[in-house]
Amino acid sequence: MSEAVIIALITAGLPTLTTAITAICQSRTAKKNDAKNSILQMILEDHVANQEGHLPTNYQNILHEFDIYANNGGNSYIHDKIEEYKKWFIEVERERQK
Repeated sequence: MSEAVIIALITAGLPTLTTAITAICQSRTAKKNDAKNSILQMILEDHVANQEGHLPTNYQNILHEFDIYANNGGNSYIHDKIEEYKKWFIEVERERQK
């Protein structure tokens, strides 16, 4: 291959590769942030429902969103919130069964 062809390939390929990597990173961050926001919103909804005398209904959805969050690089902040929610949910279930 001549130098001109190699330079042309690098010139065309490098920006394309950079754009693809950036898009993947942004997509991953967006998925993580969407899942985080969904988790926090559903936890709030369940707490409000409980205060209004209704049963919490988002348990499975919260765990599903947490899987998405964790798979996209989520940190321990939401993990701690999930653990608190699980403990709270178990208490609500115990009270309901009395």
